[in-house]
Amino acid sequence: MRRLLKWGVFFGFGTFVGLGTASFGQVPVPLVPPPSPEPSGAVLPTNLGTLTRAFAGDVRKLYQVIGGDLSQTDAGKYLLQDAQELAQAVDDFGDALNNTADRFGARQSFSNLDQSWRGLVAQLSQPGLNTPAITETIQRANQDEAQLLTALNLRPLPTTYYTQTTAPTGLTDLQRLSHALADRAAALAALLQTDGPGPGWVKPIQDSVNLSAAADAFNNGIDLNAPPGVARNGFAGVDALTDTVRRDLIASTLTPRVQAAWQAFLATEILIKQQLGLVTNRAELSGTVIVENGPSPVVGLAGRLVEQVNAFLQVFSQTGAAVPEGGLFLADAQRLQAAAVNFQQDTARGLNPGQLAFEFRDVDGLWDRLARRTNRIARGRVGPNIEQVGKMGQTIAEIHSLLGIPGYPASVVIAVPAGSPR
Repeated sequence: MRRLLKWGVFFGFGTFVGLGTASFGQVPVPLVPPPSPEPSGAVLPTNLGTLTRAFAGDVRKLYQVIGGDLSQTDAGKYLLQDAQELAQAVDDFGDALNNTADRFGARQSFSNLDQSWRGLVAQLSQPGLNTPAITETIQRANQDEAQLLTALNLRPLPTTYYTQTTAPTGLTDLQRLSHALADRAAALAALLQTDGPGPGWVKPIQDSVNLSAAADAFNNGIDLNAPPGVARNGFAGVDALTDTVRRDLIASTLTPRVQAAWQAFLATEILIKQQLGLVTNRAELSGTVIVENGPSPVVGLAGRLVEQVNAFLQVFSQTGAAVPEGGLFLADAQRLQAAAVNFQQDTARGLNPGQLAFEFRDVDGLWDRLARRTNRIARGRVGPNIEQVGKMGQTIAEIHSLLGIPGYPASVVIAVPAGSPR
């Protein structure tokens, strides 16, 4: 009975009046697209479990080293929490490998862990935090993580997005955008193959696969030492295929997931065209972060996120101690609140999309941890508080899409019965 009461507090059974009534399928939880299409019959590498255990061991070792070297510093407390959660998340990823042979799902899950790892390494690279023992442990972990990326056929994330102290510009920022474009083109191709069966989808599917290959080639071909004109020429194939796929999809009835994936691709593609100085027309700006007049749509989304986090904390801060991992969960939410407020202030300053994407890093990383902890505690159950966390995730996913952030935001898993609208 005691355990049931604890879960009831977290899910909101009869306690959190005013946050809504728990029901399946009511809250639009982010539908994260699957990773890129794999060759037919692609399975998990046989050594993936061994590589995962090695990386998890490295992160746990890093946690111990942080505790020894930085425990007396203000930053050390948060870095300890982050390393501990990431080690648990890598362990969870390893455990899940026993239940799937799907490399799609494994790629998607590890992509999120990769983002968290890059963020943690960037923090530990700051002056005063990169002790010799920490540096040595990170180097060993980087080697093991690189093997995992290779095994899963994942492209390394652009390090400049995480390590620079000022927003990247020019070709350096183009690395971030091209990585995001390749991710989103691959996701679109994968979703068209699953959501668009039938003879009428043969051409859209093939064109989307070609677009994915072109976006990947553009990403791989960016040379920071080359003149900007080289990148513009390299983008020509992507631009032409985008128009081809646009014509395909205009003539088709799209599922909500395909529509969302297509819009996410276009939101990044327009940012690349702007970065390269290419001509765009007014119709291409619809649904993107670029507006002709008035504030960016990110301004309103940032304000909505602050309201959503505040509403959650107003309730959870009163009863979080009765929830498993409640103290850590509350700390995650409070840190997200501070980052969301800071990001809202950044949007009000009228920063350009590249600067906003750079400032969004803290919100993105903190959300990933909060979402993983929510999934770990909730295990697919639903209630008003889980739904409120899901609303935060929906808003963050929209910002993530508009700003061309690499990878995918973590999503909160809420059980939806078969036949319910998605």
